[in-house]
Amino acid sequence: MTAQTKSQQILASLAMAGQVAMTSPVLSANQDNQVLDEKSRQVALDISKQEHQEIIAKLSSYVNSPAGHLERETELYLEQQLSEILGFKVRTELDGKRLNHSIGIMGSEQHLLRFPGDELKDHDAYTEAGIAPNRGAFGWFTDNGQLTEESIQREKYYFVAQLMYMEDWSENYQELKPWYKFRKMIVINPAEQIAVVGVVADAGPAMWVKKQFGGSPEVIREGKIWSPNSKGKVMLLFVDDEENKIPLGPISLDFATALAHNKEISQKTI
Repeated sequence: MTAQTKSQQILASLAMAGQVAMTSPVLSANQDNQVLDEKSRQVALDISKQEHQEIIAKLSSYVNSPAGHLERETELYLEQQLSEILGFKVRTELDGKRLNHSIGIMGSEQHLLRFPGDELKDHDAYTEAGIAPNRGAFGWFTDNGQLTEESIQREKYYFVAQLMYMEDWSENYQELKPWYKFRKMIVINPAEQIAVVGVVADAGPAMWVKKQFGGSPEVIREGKIWSPNSKGKVMLLFVDDEENKIPLGPISLDFATALAHNKEISQKTI
């Protein structure tokens, strides 16, 4: 019997117990039954936590697979489970588009130039990572020439994806480039139970680097991408956020923290 089946049975029993209590004054006044119900609720909560841990364990196993994609059935399962944990929709494929890899190794990148004349000292943190000499593949981060809070956040939490190696990139470049520009995605680091929401802001890494993705200094450090447990092995998914309500930045996948974050996000997106 799976943990999910056990959870469903317990929740069904709780519902039945509630109905009995409503129709039986003797039972509803019985303290022993109240204590039993409380214990049952706690067991149901513990099983939910167990299910969460099982999902994280599966993700940890999957990101240690060779770079590429998982079987479609497995992808759909993970999309559903992660969407429930995070409180917003994530996808391996969005609008008929997908990267060459959804699992792989993420390399460390430098800061990117946000506007002409931008300097490393003007970036908030992790200046030891340096700054790239040229702007990213999608140009400046400014909005109508202005450095806004949104553009600052985009440079802070950016991803690099191997767009240039897509089979249809050269043929459909004019359509694909604007679609991928600052496309919101999320990196999942199951080994450290951390995720980071960011945007695609550059193309790479080169094939010879033997890494499939890149991450800004903030993504790498705050997402603990290269911790001894993680070793760069991650999953990168699209965030289905047409209304742009999901903020950029790190998210804890720890059960209690994720539960609270899920509730907060759900209230914001209603």
